[in-house]
Amino acid sequence: MTEIPQLRSTANDLSVLPIRDHEGLREVLAGADVPTLLMVYVHLSGDTAELDHYAPYIHPQMAGGAAVPEALAEALREKLQALLTQDPPPRPLVHDEKTLQRMMSVCVGEPVADEFVPLVLEQSGFTHIPGQDPVPYGQPPEGFRILIIGAGLTGINAGVRFAEAGYDYDIVERNPEVGGTWFHTRYPGLAVDTPSHYYSYSFELNGDWKHWFSRGQENQDYLVHTAEKFGIRKRVIFSTEVVSCTWNEKTGLWDVLTRSLADGSETLRHYNAVMTAVGFSTRPKPFNIPGHESFRGEKMHTARWDDSIDLAGKRVAVIGTGASSMQVSPEMAKIAAHLTVFQRSKHWVMPIANLNEKVPEPVCRAMREIPHYAQWWRLQTYWNASDNWYNNVLIDPEWQMPEVSVNATNEQIRQYLLGYIDEKLAGRPDLKEKVTPDYPPGGKRFCMDNGWFDMLKRDNVSLETDGIERIVENGIITADGRLVELDVIIFATGYQHAKMLSTVEVTGRDGVSIRDLWGEEDPRAYYGLLVPGFPNLFVGSGPNSAPNHGGGVNILAESQIHYILACLDLMHQRGASTLEVTREAHDAYNDQLDAKLKQMIWGHPRVKSYYQNSKGRLYLSSPWRLVDYWNMTREPKPDHFLLDQAPAGEQSRARAVGEE
Repeated sequence: MTEIPQLRSTANDLSVLPIRDHEGLREVLAGADVPTLLMVYVHLSGDTAELDHYAPYIHPQMAGGAAVPEALAEALREKLQALLTQDPPPRPLVHDEKTLQRMMSVCVGEPVADEFVPLVLEQSGFTHIPGQDPVPYGQPPEGFRILIIGAGLTGINAGVRFAEAGYDYDIVERNPEVGGTWFHTRYPGLAVDTPSHYYSYSFELNGDWKHWFSRGQENQDYLVHTAEKFGIRKRVIFSTEVVSCTWNEKTGLWDVLTRSLADGSETLRHYNAVMTAVGFSTRPKPFNIPGHESFRGEKMHTARWDDSIDLAGKRVAVIGTGASSMQVSPEMAKIAAHLTVFQRSKHWVMPIANLNEKVPEPVCRAMREIPHYAQWWRLQTYWNASDNWYNNVLIDPEWQMPEVSVNATNEQIRQYLLGYIDEKLAGRPDLKEKVTPDYPPGGKRFCMDNGWFDMLKRDNVSLETDGIERIVENGIITADGRLVELDVIIFATGYQHAKMLSTVEVTGRDGVSIRDLWGEEDPRAYYGLLVPGFPNLFVGSGPNSAPNHGGGVNILAESQIHYILACLDLMHQRGASTLEVTREAHDAYNDQLDAKLKQMIWGHPRVKSYYQNSKGRLYLSSPWRLVDYWNMTREPKPDHFLLDQAPAGEQSRARAVGEE
């Protein structure tokens, strides 16, 4: 039985006021972020004149951030001390959009354009602001049932929003607990590479993040906490896999076959709509290096970590140098007799000053005790991790150095990262040559420096770049014929991304399967969600929906789920029971998508990554800014859909029991 984590909420309204612990408040204010405190003060007091006093000292993060003189910062703390302790407390104020936009712009140190305001308010977790409360959907028809496949970050989000909209739903989950990737991925060093205070739901801010970049178990605890709080876990059918989803033309329902992983029993269930929420990182790549089966030592994939394997004092190999390797390898170097890292491709490594730092307790208390502090901090975090990175990945056709960078901003980042390599590997020209990429930064996923360069300089670490010929019983034979003797091999080789929905047999109209359309590695969908011939099927985190320039899967999930509910609402308003994207709309969108992708860095001729299939087509990346995709998913275009009734004389709603 899972122990439910007890996470504390952030202070999102004035119910926590007045604060009685005056000395404790002084400690909190002394350790809190000044621009965020300024926003709290203006938000609660309405004194917008203060913005002009502080704005000259607050700059964009990439230009150094805030440098507020201490005397000015202390004056702000004193004003907040008085405001937060006064009894009776200040009355709630409702700010107009222009005032909020001005506050946002000062907070992040640069103008926030009109188009970003609604999105940023939503993602900051603000409510009771005009236009920011959940959209009131119409009541769904009685008995309309939805299946969600997967109880990870997206599936939990869907459950929360579907319940709010009045839908009956089930979630089928292979694992014995919610969490998805964060449940089954547990290797040492595991962490998120998006800031913690943004990598979460906008409707459930967490006041208990321990690290600025949360560790794997912290993310899992947050998801379990959220699922329990919103009643999701009781709606999950655990330890069960979906074998097949088949569209039934006679009933206008999806016939879903599930199998218990406990006893193998199968159940046929019926749903009006299906949403897949299996995520991007579901199936690790198989051990496909010749001879791997002959190895007599221990071997495992980072996505299927085995804690029972003793690694201390062993000769360990890590195959791969991507994100998971850069997290697990430094941990292995601390305990292995010798670590050999086999590099298959080079990655740009980004320094993050607070990557491994804990959130100071005064800041945690500010999140939990000072009204709106967490929301304004999240606003800053979102802004600095999202569309302000978009220009880096956009190709400038007039750029004079297209082999190594794609525009002026991209070249500035390249020079910065080259300087970082020079700094970290000073005196080691051998290593610098091995690790320095020859492609533009951002062409592949950036990797965060979790002690990677320092690890490479250790006496007990070797970096092999000659390639692997085969695995033998006692180690690995390199491409130049050398034997590297090993006790343990760790495959940090990533996931099978391209074969989307590979774990479920999905069959739509006329017996056409999703594999018939997509093949092994060429998935396409309208808005990354809908496929012609598959009515009432929504593919969460589908083709070309990954925001690879910035942001996180959390904003993708929230945008897509909003759109799914809007589609269902349109269907019900029109008196229909099925909704299906037209072939014309699907193809037109994909033509537009392909044209935009040609302008993006990820298809650069020097880049080969998991964003591409074997033919080089970008099937995973979204070429849109987050604000563009957010606006695209606000409401469906009715003329892009076929809206039909269920077959005459048939029951168009799922049975009350819903299974056979």
